[in-house]
Amino acid sequence: MKIILFTQDDPFYLAESTKDFIEKVKQSEKHEIIKAIVTPASPFGKKEKFRDKAINTFKIFGLRFFLFYSWKFVMRKFILNKSVIKEIEKSGTPLWILNNSINNKKNVEILKKLEPDIIIIIAGNQIIRKQVLDVPKYGVFNAHSSLLPNYKGLMPTFWALRNGDNGTGVTLYKLTEGIDDGPIVSQRKIKIDKNMSQSKLVIKCKEVANDLILDSLELAKNESGFKSNTGGSYYQFPTRQDVREFYKNGGKFF
Repeated sequence: MKIILFTQDDPFYLAESTKDFIEKVKQSEKHEIIKAIVTPASPFGKKEKFRDKAINTFKIFGLRFFLFYSWKFVMRKFILNKSVIKEIEKSGTPLWILNNSINNKKNVEILKKLEPDIIIIIAGNQIIRKQVLDVPKYGVFNAHSSLLPNYKGLMPTFWALRNGDNGTGVTLYKLTEGIDDGPIVSQRKIKIDKNMSQSKLVIKCKEVANDLILDSLELAKNESGFKSNTGGSYYQFPTRQDVREFYKNGGKFF
C-alpha cells in the first residue's frame, strides 16, 4: 500500500514516534511511505506566533509547566538536535515541508500525481477538506488518542487524566469533514496507571498508535467493517480553571 504520512514538526514527542512508524512500515515489506508531509509545529492544536504560544502557555498551564517545556524545547532542538524533519531525512523517506494549507489547489494536484492508496495523519494540525479526502484510493485516516466517540477534540490525554479515568486508548478512524466523527476502523485500549503523568500517557498513546495503524491498514480497505462514531463527548482547549482542576484531581504533566 502506498502511504502518505501527514504530521507536524512537534518539538517534544514526535521525532521518536515518527522514526518508529517509518521503521515499522519498512519492516512490514507490504507498504511504502511515498511521501512524508510535515507542517510547522502547533503542539497544542493551536496555530499562533511563537511569542503568543509562550505567553498563552504560561497563562494557562502555569510557571512550572512553562519552565519545564521551555527547557525541554531548548534541549531537544539545540542540544539533542531532535526533530521530525531530521528523522524523516535520515530514513531516506521523500519529504515535503508544507508551510501553507494542504487544501490549496496546487497542493491537491501534487497529491493526485502521487497516487496514494491512503493518507495517514499522526498529530495533524490542519483541517482536511473534501478535495484532499477524495484523493487517496481508500481515504484519509487519523490516529486519535482516545477511545472514540469519547474525547473528541483537543488534548484528549489531558482530559482523561483531568477526569480521573482509569483507562483510555487509541482510535484509527476515517476522516470526514466533521471533527473526529468519521467511522472507526479499529481501537486499542490503554490502562492509565496510578500516578501516570500526561507526558508518559502521550508517549504511550503514540507507541500504541503506530502498532494499531500498521495492524489496521488492510482493514482500512473495507469500509463495510467500520463502526459508527456518533455521539460521545467533545473537549476544547483547556482553560486555566481546567488546569487547576487537573492538579486538584492529582494530575501530573510530567
